[in-house]
Amino acid sequence: MKRTKNSVKIDYFQIEGTPGGNQDWCTDFWMYLGGCAALAACDTSICLAQNNNLKECCPFDTDNITRKAYVDFSMIMKPYIHPRVGGVAKISIFTEGFGKYLKDRGYDVTFDTCPGEESYEAACNFVKKSLEKNLPIAFLLLRHRDKSLKDLNWHWFMIIGYSIQNHNFIVKYHTYGQEQEVDFRLLWNTGMYRRGGMASIREIKRDCTL
Repeated sequence: MKRTKNSVKIDYFQIEGTPGGNQDWCTDFWMYLGGCAALAACDTSICLAQNNNLKECCPFDTDNITRKAYVDFSMIMKPYIHPRVGGVAKISIFTEGFGKYLKDRGYDVTFDTCPGEESYEAACNFVKKSLEKNLPIAFLLLRHRDKSLKDLNWHWFMIIGYSIQNHNFIVKYHTYGQEQEVDFRLLWNTGMYRRGGMASIREIKRDCTL
């Protein structure tokens, strides 16, 4: 993890020179169309394997993962967090499905969540606390009034860092094989009644019952 006085960025994987995965690689119709939640779980699993040395979280060699392996991984994750009409539009659907996947891989996990109705200040604290684990945050954005964020509507993506610039809290996020940044106050205050939220791993340990 890279840290300065005013910034934090977790260690994030690359695939054949591309930061993180990319939904556009998916060859399955439903994963290409709406597999972003499952891919958020895949990306977190890869980070768990690389950053926390929990190798069983990903069934592939995360030190040398290829596009093909990533797409194959997405199809393994699909039954746990499957794309559906209306999308994976609740944080609980993500955490329950991802929890079942990790259970099948031999781990018990608990999640921290931050619903979109929480205050901006609480959400900032959630980001700071979660990234301290050197793991990404899964962010669900439903609808946003700001047209500059239209590409993130009804989408899951990964928060991977933050920086404080001129007293503004700027988050770095990853989606579609690209790293970008946005003012978090703008991102969080969607202006819509129905909101998404964030999920991160609080604790993960081996399942002693297996």
